[in-house]
Amino acid sequence: MKENNKRLNIFICSFIFIFIALYSTNSNAQPSESITRINSECTGNGGTITPASAGNTCEFQPDTQKMTFYRLDLCTSRPTGPTTSTQVVRTNCSTFYKNDSGSETTVVKGTGTQIGTAADYTAVPYGTYTFGIVTMGSTFKFTTSQLFNATMSDRSNSSTTCVTKVSSLGTIYGFENRINTAAKSNVDCTAGATAAETTIGVNTLTMDSDDDCYHAMTFQGTHVNVDTYLLESDLTLVDGVGGTDTDQIKNGVTGCTGGADHGISRLIGIMPLVNPIKITPETIGLQIKYNNTRGLAKSMTSTTNMIGYFDSAFFDFDLIAK
Repeated sequence: MKENNKRLNIFICSFIFIFIALYSTNSNAQPSESITRINSECTGNGGTITPASAGNTCEFQPDTQKMTFYRLDLCTSRPTGPTTSTQVVRTNCSTFYKNDSGSETTVVKGTGTQIGTAADYTAVPYGTYTFGIVTMGSTFKFTTSQLFNATMSDRSNSSTTCVTKVSSLGTIYGFENRINTAAKSNVDCTAGATAAETTIGVNTLTMDSDDDCYHAMTFQGTHVNVDTYLLESDLTLVDGVGGTDTDQIKNGVTGCTGGADHGISRLIGIMPLVNPIKITPETIGLQIKYNNTRGLAKSMTSTTNMIGYFDSAFFDFDLIAK
C-alpha cells in the first residue's frame, strides 16, 4: 500500500465514560478482513514531539475530542452484522442507552463524562452478556495545540507549535486526505495561533493497494477485536458494498470517492467482551474505556517538517461492568 492509503480514517481515545443510570431509569456476521494499527506513535507523545519523516504519519493525543453517541446494546451472543438491505440483528440483545438525536460528548483522557441524560437509559435484564454494540456518529471533532522539537510548516506558515484549524472545506473526509492540498488543510503553524475545532468525517475505514474502499473491517484493538461498519441513516451498508469484492466499493464508484459523506451517518462497532458483563442486582453501571492516547494522526507531506493534515486515528475501546 501507499503510505497515505495505509492511514486509517477512524478514531479513537483513552478516557472513561461512567454510566450510572442502569438501575433507574452482509454480507456476513463478521467482516472479511481485519487490520492492526499501522501508523507509529509520535516520538515524545504527551509532550514535545518529534515530527514523522516526510511522507509518513504518526499518532498522538489530542487536547480534546468530541463524538456523538446514539446507542449501546448488550448481547448474549454474537450479533449478525448489517448488509446493504438489513440492519444489524439484535435478536439476543438488550438496549442500555439510546438517543435517536445523538448525544455529543467531549472526551478528555482520564475524565469521566456522562453520555446523555437518565431518560436515555433503560434497565437491561439480569444475565451474562458476551458482546456489545456501540452506535455513534461518523464525524469526530478535535482540538489540539502541539509543540514540536523542530520548526514545522503548514505550507504557508512556520513555527514550533502547530494547532488545529477549521478547514475551508468544512468537514474533512478521510478519503480526500491523500490529496495533499493547502485548500483542505486543517493545520495552522502560524506563531501564536489559537487552536480551533476541526471536524473529520469517516467515509472509508481503510483502502487497499488499488484505492478500493472498505466499509466493513475488523480492527484489532488493545484488548479485543472490534467489527466495524459504516452505515447510512437507515442503518444499512451503502448500496454497492460487496458488489465486486466483499465489504468493499471499488475506487471511483459512489461510496469510494473524495469530498463527500456518501450518505454515511453512523458507525457501529460489534465487540466481544473479554470478560463477559454480568448484570446482577449489585450492578450499578457500565464503563466504556477509550484509548485516545493516540487519537489524532499527523500526516506529513513529501517535504521535510511539513504537515499535510490532521486525521483521526484508530478504533479501540473496551466495555466493563461496575
